[in-house]
Amino acid sequence: MKLLRARGRKPFQDVSKHSDAAIMPGHVILVELDAEYPVSFSRKIVQQVIRGEWGCQGLLVTDDLTMGAACNRGLCDATVRALGASVDSLPIAFDQDKYFDAMHCAQQAAQCGALDLSMLERSSARRLQPFASQ
Repeated sequence: MKLLRARGRKPFQDVSKHSDAAIMPGHVILVELDAEYPVSFSRKIVQQVIRGEWGCQGLLVTDDLTMGAACNRGLCDATVRALGASVDSLPIAFDQDKYFDAMHCAQQAAQCGALDLSMLERSSARRLQPFASQ
């Protein structure tokens, strides 16, 4: 854990504090931080570490949700968990037809109250922010 803090996360932490660059949490599991979920949809890591400890309020973009590391856990689960963690953009590039499945899952989760609507509104603001200054 010390090595991870000292070396592995430092570049990302520095970028999140000193720029408006988007960060892509990968579909990797950091057992030291969350043994159950990949970073890309780990509420614990995104909220406590990236948004909390690092103070990152910039855009977070997952890797492609149709990649095996995410999709094999269930596209619906990955979609809802990523949105619930406050990830802002969830690309679906490899299998574009899965986009409709992911949107349906997100819509159902929002309708039944499984997603924090104020968090989704902040996410929308982050996605639009780069275009506001133009």
